[in-house]
Amino acid sequence: MIKILHLADLHIGVENYGKIDPATGLHSRLIDYLDRLDEAISIGLDAGVDLVLIAGDIYKNRSPNPTHQREFARRLNRLRSAGLPVFILTGNHDISPSLGRAHSVEIFDALGVEGVTVADRLRLHTLQTRSGPLQIIALPWVTRHSLMSREEMRGASFAEIEYELRRRLERFVVDTAARLDPAIPAVLAFHGSVDGAQMGAERAITLGQDLVMARSVLAQPGVDYVAMGHIHKHQALGSVPPLVYPGSIERVDFGERDEPKGCVIVELERGAARWQFHQMAARPFVSIEKDVRASSDPLELITTLISRQDLRQAVVRVEIQATREQAATLREEEIRARLEEAGAFVVAAVTISVERTSRRRYGVEPELMEGITPRRALEIYLGSKQPPLDPRRIAELLAAADELIAEEKP
Repeated sequence: MIKILHLADLHIGVENYGKIDPATGLHSRLIDYLDRLDEAISIGLDAGVDLVLIAGDIYKNRSPNPTHQREFARRLNRLRSAGLPVFILTGNHDISPSLGRAHSVEIFDALGVEGVTVADRLRLHTLQTRSGPLQIIALPWVTRHSLMSREEMRGASFAEIEYELRRRLERFVVDTAARLDPAIPAVLAFHGSVDGAQMGAERAITLGQDLVMARSVLAQPGVDYVAMGHIHKHQALGSVPPLVYPGSIERVDFGERDEPKGCVIVELERGAARWQFHQMAARPFVSIEKDVRASSDPLELITTLISRQDLRQAVVRVEIQATREQAATLREEEIRARLEEAGAFVVAAVTISVERTSRRRYGVEPELMEGITPRRALEIYLGSKQPPLDPRRIAELLAAADELIAEEKP
């Protein structure tokens, strides 16, 4: 049996919602991500894993600064000092879209660091571990330039290029799975999206064009486990073989505030895989949202809401809906002070939204809007733009609208 520590989406360098740590000079959010990586490594070492597989996105971006590179290299050294081979699949945050430019983890390959495999192209790898050999089909994040020549792309539409990319990827997976040694356990490592997966906050920070693969393509006969990265929400799709996203190791923003963060330990044998998610102590994100317009004492209500939350070491935001009169009495500084008294690590934002009085749209009486044609509505909208549009531009837009409307008519 081979044990694997499966990680993904480390995103070292994300530095939102934090501050400089005076003891180290590092950003507090960088420390968060490094602490989670240290925690994951400890989980793997305690479990006696034979190999560490990182399914892409080591850094926040494709040009990590020397500090980020140094800190990741220190973690690699810890793993190699323990005698563990490390398999790094490149993700969309690791590679450059420009042909010929080095990617963010290529330095480890260039230096020939023993025991570290950087998988930046479609390939079948066979790695030796202390519990026996392991086959890994590498399916990193691909760009058009990595699979197609300029001549092949010249004159092709975006849809045609996307179709051809997917066809080539699918053919590689099918053909490579057919060549697997049936006596050796096999993993398919993939960085990207799979149909049916639940997307999350990664959409807001995705670099490059996402190409969605079918589950049926990845779940090839002979593949015992599919180790995936790119989607930050931990989830499993299918069981034979398991297709698993461990998720990101730390929360990126409030969109991930309810998601557990962690890593996966895989026990692999030929024809069978068992896995377990290990939750880690990610930074809490708390959002306090309340409509206080019906309250006679909005500040007291907000204070009560704060007291009901465990804000210790949390990144916190407050979003309040108030009347104009209430907003005049609510001071952001006072709310921030109460959050800090409750132990908040960072106050991301205090937003007080004031109700708006109803207003006429585009200077037209509401009753005149009833029954108006789409073309007339567009004309009114264009005429109300500030600064005013050039009359010739309005005429062009209306002419285009007329063409579209004509095409819709039977």
